[in-house]
Formats: sequence, C-alpha cells, structure tokens
Amino acid sequence: MRKTVLVVEDNLLNRSLLCQILADEYAVLEAENGQEALALLGQYGEGISLILLDIVMPVMDGYTFLKIIKADPAYAAIPVIVTTQNDAESDEVAALSHGASDFVAKPYRPQIILHRVASIINLWETAAMVNLFQYDRLTGLYSKEFFYQQVKEALQRNPGREYDIICSNIENFKLVNDVFGIPTGDRLLAGIAGLYRQGMDGRGICGRMGADQFACLLERKYTYTEEAFQQASVDVNKLLDVRNIVMKWGIYPITDRSVPVEQMCDRALLAARSIKGQYGKYFARYDDALRDRLLKEQAITDSMEAALAEGQFQIYLQPKYRIRDERMVGAEALVRWDHPEWGFQSPAEFIPLFEKNGFITRLDQFVWDKACAAIRSWDDKGFPPVAVSVNVSRADIYNADLAGFLMGTVRRYGLSPFRLHLEITESAYTENPKQIIDTVRQLRELGFIIEMDDFGSGYSSLNMLNEMPIDILKLDMKFIQSETAKPNSQGILQFIINLARWMHLNVVAEGVETKEQLCRLAEIGCDYVQGYYFAKPMPVAEFEALLAAQADLRLDDLDEGLPPSAQEGPRLLVADEDAGYREEVRRAFRGRYEVDGVASCEEALQYIRTHPDTGAVILSLTLPAPDGFAVLGAVQADKSLWDLPVIATAPPDAELERRALGQGADDFICKPHFMQSLLKRTQAAIRAAGDRKKVRLLQDAAFEDPLTGVLNRRGLEESVSTLGENDLPLAVYAFDLDGLKNRNQDAGYLRGDQVLAWFGTVLRRHTREDDVLARVGGDEFLAVLRQMRSEEAAARKGEEICAAVREYAPGDGAPVSCTAGLAMMREGDTIQSVIQHADQALYQAKQRKKGSIILWGEETL
Repeated sequence: MRKTVLVVEDNLLNRSLLCQILADEYAVLEAENGQEALALLGQYGEGISLILLDIVMPVMDGYTFLKIIKADPAYAAIPVIVTTQNDAESDEVAALSHGASDFVAKPYRPQIILHRVASIINLWETAAMVNLFQYDRLTGLYSKEFFYQQVKEALQRNPGREYDIICSNIENFKLVNDVFGIPTGDRLLAGIAGLYRQGMDGRGICGRMGADQFACLLERKYTYTEEAFQQASVDVNKLLDVRNIVMKWGIYPITDRSVPVEQMCDRALLAARSIKGQYGKYFARYDDALRDRLLKEQAITDSMEAALAEGQFQIYLQPKYRIRDERMVGAEALVRWDHPEWGFQSPAEFIPLFEKNGFITRLDQFVWDKACAAIRSWDDKGFPPVAVSVNVSRADIYNADLAGFLMGTVRRYGLSPFRLHLEITESAYTENPKQIIDTVRQLRELGFIIEMDDFGSGYSSLNMLNEMPIDILKLDMKFIQSETAKPNSQGILQFIINLARWMHLNVVAEGVETKEQLCRLAEIGCDYVQGYYFAKPMPVAEFEALLAAQADLRLDDLDEGLPPSAQEGPRLLVADEDAGYREEVRRAFRGRYEVDGVASCEEALQYIRTHPDTGAVILSLTLPAPDGFAVLGAVQADKSLWDLPVIATAPPDAELERRALGQGADDFICKPHFMQSLLKRTQAAIRAAGDRKKVRLLQDAAFEDPLTGVLNRRGLEESVSTLGENDLPLAVYAFDLDGLKNRNQDAGYLRGDQVLAWFGTVLRRHTREDDVLARVGGDEFLAVLRQMRSEEAAARKGEEICAAVREYAPGDGAPVSCTAGLAMMREGDTIQSVIQHADQALYQAKQRKKGSIILWGEETL
C-alpha cells in the first residue's frame, strides 16, 4: 500500500510540479493553503505520512499551520518538509524552530525531493516503532519491557548507589472501570502517571507495568512514611470526580543486583498486595516474611501433584441445618490436605495458589468425585437422600466440557444432578458475565442446583441478580456476622430475604456461630444455616454417623434443594358469578395452585385486601353490579397491588377487551375456553408480574444507598432527569459532615456509619417526600428541594437541617456538625451547573467556617 503525502502550496504550477514528482511512488493530496490542509488532516489523520509545506500562502501561512498541528497530539508526530523560494539560513532556522523536519529550496529538483521525502518518512516510521516499544501509549511512561532495560542499565552504571523499586496498584480499579466507564479509568491512569513524573522530577525512572500497576526506580535517599504515601493517595483522589480510590505501594530494597529486574518488580507488587484491604496501610516493604511465603508457595506447588496421586487430599463435610426445625438436611464438601510432613494445611494457604496456577480444576474434580461416591454409599446403606454442595471455581467455568464432566460424574454413580449443588462465588459472575451466565444456565437446565456463594462480598450483586440463573443465595460469612450485629432497623439482611422470596430463591447463611445470630436469621425468614454453632467441618465417617441418627428423615422433608416456587404454588382467586366455572378452574389447577372462589365484586375486593399473598385474580367482567371493572379500578388505584396480575374473562366482545386491557388487565380470555389455555395464560401473567416486581426491586436497590436510605449517585442522576418546569424554583444543597474521617479513625467505622445513617434520617425528616435526597460520596450529600419560592426560605431550610445535625449526641461524645452550600435553579439554568454552584458554595463555606451555610454568590448566611 502506497504512503500518502500532503502537498500544501498556493502556487498552482509549483503544486502541480510537486505532485508530478511524487505521483509515481506516493498517493498525493493537495491543499492550496493551511486552512484546506487542516481540513484534509481532519479527514485522513495519521494516514498522512508526510507534509510538504510552503511558508508564504494566503488565508493561513505555513508558520501558523505548523504551530497548530504541532500543538495537536493527533498530528504533532507527522513530519513536515518546508519549501520556500529563499534558501537563506535564517529561513531554514525559522522553519525548523517551528517544528519542521527538513527544508528544501525552490526550484524543485526531483531526485532531491524524492530522496528527502523517502529519508524523512523512513526516519519517522523508525522513530514511531521505537517510541511504540519504549513508551506506554496511554500514560507516556516507559513501557514494561523498556523500563526493565532502563533499570538494568542504571544499576550497571551506578554500582555504588543504593536503589529501591517502588510499585503501586489501585485496589478497586475494576470497580472504577465498571461504574464510571473505561474512558474515566484511562483518565485516572494518565493522571497517576502525571503524578509519578511530577514526584520523580527527573530523579527516577518510571514505567507502567500494565493495567493499573506502575513502577519506579528511586535512589534510596528518603525515609518512607505512611504520611507521604497517604498524601500521594489524596493527590490521586483529587484527579477526577471519582472518590475513594485506594492505592497501595510496595517497596523492594535492591540488595542483590543479580536478581532479575522483573523479579524485583514482582516482589514489590507482592509487598503491595500483602496490605490489600488493610485500612490506613498505604505501603509495605518486601522482607523475609514475604520471602518465606514465596518459598512456601513454591514448596506447595512442587508437592501438589504427588499429594493428589498419593491420596493426601480428602473431603470434609460441614452439615447444613434447616432453621425451622433445626434438622440436618445436607452438607457442603470442603477439601483438606493432610501432608505427611507439614500436617493439615489451611485451605487459605493452598486454595488461592491453586486458583492462580490452575491446579484448582483437578482438585475440584477430585472433590466432585468423592462427594458423589459418598452420596452413592449413603444411598446404598439406606440413609436419608441428602444433597451435597461442591465448589465450582472460576477456572472450571472456562472448561468447555464442564457440563459433560459433571454429568459424567453423577451418572457414573447413578445419581440425579439435583443431588449435587454447585456453589459459584458471587465475584465470578462479574468477570465475564455472559460466558459464566450461559454456562451456569446450561448446568441448571441439566438439573443441577445452583448456589451463589459468598453473596454480599461482591459489589454488583443486585445489578446482575436479575440475569443470574440461580436457585439458592448463600450469604457471605463476614457479611452475616456484621449484619446480625446491627439493630433490626439497620442493615439490608431483611431486604435480601424479601428479594429472595420474590425471586423464588432459598437462602443459606454460613458462618453462624451464636444462638443470637440464629435467632436473628430465623426472625427475618432465612431458610438454612451452617456454621460452628451446629457443627464444624468433619470427616465423611463422622458425618455419616450424624446422617444415620436421622434415619426417620423422609425425602419429602428434604426440600432444601428446591426453590420455594417448586415447593408450593401461590394462591389464586377466581371471581366469577358461575359456581360451576369456579369449580372447573379449581379442578384444572389442582396440584399447581391453591384456588379460592367468590361470586361478587365486593367479595373479590374483600378477599384481595385480606389475602396479600394472592398470586393472581381470574376476574369475570360480567360480575353482578358493580361489575369486574370496579375490581380492576381498585387494583390500579392501590400501589401495593400494582404487581397483582389480573386475567379478565368475558363472552366475546371487542369493546370489553379493549376496556379491560386499557384499565390494566394483564390478559383477556373469551368464554368459553379450554382450561389448559387459561392455565398457561395465568402462569404467563404470574411470571411477567414477578419479573416486573423483581426488576423494580433491583432498580430500587441499585438506586438506593443502603446505609442512609437516600439515593446513591445513580439514583440521583435518574431522579434529577425527571425534574421539569413545574418543579422550579429548585433549591440545591451540598452537605458535608464535618470531621467524619477523624471520627472513623478515632472511634471506628461503626460509629461513623451511625452518624451517616442519622444524617439520612435528618434529611428525610426535614424535607418532603418528593424532594430528591442523595449520598454522593463518603460524607457528602446532595438535596434538591422543589418549588422553593425564595432564597430566604431556602436558606432557612438549610440552617434548619444544619441545626438539627448539631443536636445529635453520638455515643462517643464528639460533636457533630455539617457544612452546606446552597444554589438556586430557575428557568434557563441546567441542573448540572446548579449542582456545581452548590458544591463551590460548600467549598467556600468549609474554608470560612465549618458548620455554616453559604448561598452561591452571597456571604455566609
């Protein structure tokens, strides 16, 4: 493919001559002046390999054109050869100083032109390739490979100097990309690179290792302190509107220069990872403890194959208990390693390592086989037919024959797939959602029961839950322990249980250790538990003894493997004046639904009010006065009944059908009809209503901050987008709770959370139901109050809220206050600009006097 040259020359004869010289070897574009040339650059961009540029031109001369393109990163690298009538040295210097790559004088000599064009293009392409190798395109720092090379050379040049490798990564970078988008994540990375360059100030070598990982070589002249790295973290958080970016740094002191640079960086990153999740820890050094851990990991890796072949791995079983009668109904299979020299190894030591090196797949298959063998043995001995849960790791999901292997395993032992529950950790669903969801859906269709393990430990559960093919939620142990410690009025456990009910899911709580935790879980409707309160994980023989003691347990008792929807059908109401029709529906639906019947509109309304668990209404529109439309109207008027599906029935009548569907009926079926048709259409209406409810619950959860009960950022964006002219004037407040960070450090996060929850209550008490309230950061809130007629009234309301906060008396005795910024929105303003004004007013208020409120553009109120 021929390279493209752009000729910029106002003289037609000269331009034609240049084009003729170049045409045999290059694709040529022509422009009469700098303005036309810019337009062609916008069209062809980096597809242009070189520009031949005249200096003296009308409209836009060559120097102006050069200045513009050299300031634009998109075009700055394109080489430019300047052409002019004058070959004076001053003109050549001027052209080169403006960024030109070369200089040729007129009249044109074809061989000289062709030689210089070819030479400059070749140099440019070579430099571009070198630059691509040496520099990371996004950040401008050294690429990983070139960083390694530069560090190696620096160490060789300076044998007497002491150096450190410092590496960093962002603890929650995937969350930034997922929530704010990849472009925002890229801007954050570019900003961090800028901070590295600024901090090094030419005294070190910096590179990007990949993703969110950076590294630098720094001469050891400084004392590393938490305060210094904490300030660096603060600087990172100032780069964008994204808050709560958590940076961790690792330091590798270079004492042995024979260690490869790659390994030095790996050790520094290992040090950074060692403090992951530790609040207040910003950096860590690579030391002997980390070295010992590496050696232990290597020893584990060297031993794993032999351990599997020699039978050192074995399964332990932790019983699951049903809360309502505290009876054992199943178990979870866990792997244990009894090493002949080291003894029993903690799974926390070898499982993460096996997940990294891929050995977890073979170990999981071993556990699946042993679990099925145990179930087969119990069945042969006549024990109650329990199910066993096994873990399916992320690596297993990507095995193309996962379904075939699992089906082969259960068939080899003559078991039904539902006897093997597959536990898939919540975080696995966030890595490659479509592939994982498709794989799990296939397993579920084959008959396996799917459990989402560690629910509550991830960050996107509620957003993705609607698409996940699961039967059981298994709540994370740490989540259970923290949530059951809170008062009933706090936390989200009850919400999760309610959500599971709407989705026809069972809930298993793990890590239950106390009677108090069990009672709390029973109160809110949890189904099953496992934990040390009942039993620790035990060898298969001990579990078998427990199972034998429950020999009276019937198969009907073991509903643990089935979602609630499979255990009992919902209640249906048939409101019809024909008793024979009501009985016919009852017979046709027997075994699927519990059917009750009434013969009048009044009875139907009374039944719906007294039976909130009604799953659907089959409604005759020809009920005696008032007719069935009165029931439809009542259902539509009551928000609590909006999800109650109504299937309208009547003799064939197009007008009746139009009215019924127009007033909210989910379906219309003409009489007479087949009962099988009514059954299918009723089931479809119930499923659709359940989906609507589920989606709304998920949306509510996605839009709400669970700690404070107000909206989160996403909910704020959704709510303000619905504001209209009728809501004006708007009063927009930006609130900041003073000193919350210090309170968290001094009294702990639980005390800080109590203050945040209290502030959410204050906002709701002092505003109207249709006002918009949101938590937009750790201790930052936004309130949008509708129809606030004057600035004075808005100011009084803001002071009222601030005063209410000052009256709060937390348990630690430290005073509480909030600072506020206020801005008014009137016709012609945008909500984004007013929110920005309120935020700027808040900043002014915090600078002047904490606990005060400032109106945008005014003095302290």
